[in-house]
Amino acid sequence: MASITTLKAIKLTPSLVARFLALPLHKVKNPCIYCPGICLASCPTFVTTGNMTLSPLGYARFPNLAREKCLKCWLCVNECPIKFPLPDTLSMDPIMLEEVNYMPGRIVLVADQEIDADIATKLSNKIGTGLLVVKGIQRRYIRGGPIDEKSMRKIKRKLKRAELALAVSPETAHALNIDSLILRLPALGVKASYAGPVHIPCLLRKNKSQLLTAIKDLGITPTSINEECIKISVKKDTLYICPEARKMGGTLLYDLLLSPGGVH
Repeated sequence: MASITTLKAIKLTPSLVARFLALPLHKVKNPCIYCPGICLASCPTFVTTGNMTLSPLGYARFPNLAREKCLKCWLCVNECPIKFPLPDTLSMDPIMLEEVNYMPGRIVLVADQEIDADIATKLSNKIGTGLLVVKGIQRRYIRGGPIDEKSMRKIKRKLKRAELALAVSPETAHALNIDSLILRLPALGVKASYAGPVHIPCLLRKNKSQLLTAIKDLGITPTSINEECIKISVKKDTLYICPEARKMGGTLLYDLLLSPGGVH
């Protein structure tokens, strides 16, 4: 296994930059195979196993394996110099988004039917916002694949009716490119009380600094930060922002807010 220190030391050399710049000329469909592995140290399955096949380089070559083993955390995309959306290439079938339920409001909480519709509905009632529940987002982060552009535009048009659209889950925030609810809760006058380990979701990692500021403003005191993907491990003593962590026995921040007296 290559050491993580070595992998983190991989730099963009002039020759590598030249190869990336030449990709459009060669009409390369999968630029992943042109890179020496800049993103490897960010891949949870590779870091856990040391198996190069269970890495972005392996997943780029074996889509069937990737659909099963890749965690679709998008951390490799964040590290990629050209932001190649590898998870979107793992399935060629476009993912259709469908509107399931809509309640208008100046602020609208957005949720996926399979991930967090129940949580979003309760939060909407408690905070006093509108609500949009869609179907289809979860599939992107389980199997991979691109979102159908036409169905995306329909959802975006609905969101434009509100002054502010906020995603309850990291998956919804990432898929629709809208703000995460957790980042705006302090401005909505929400307060909570908690001290302990806090998890930073993979899909919100690029907003880590802003996220930590928001949770502290909520009244949450992180004693440590956990950045391990929830698809690998969920710890009982950690507070999670990902609704999917609840299915694996994790303590959810939103459940804390929904408890009696949790929102004030």
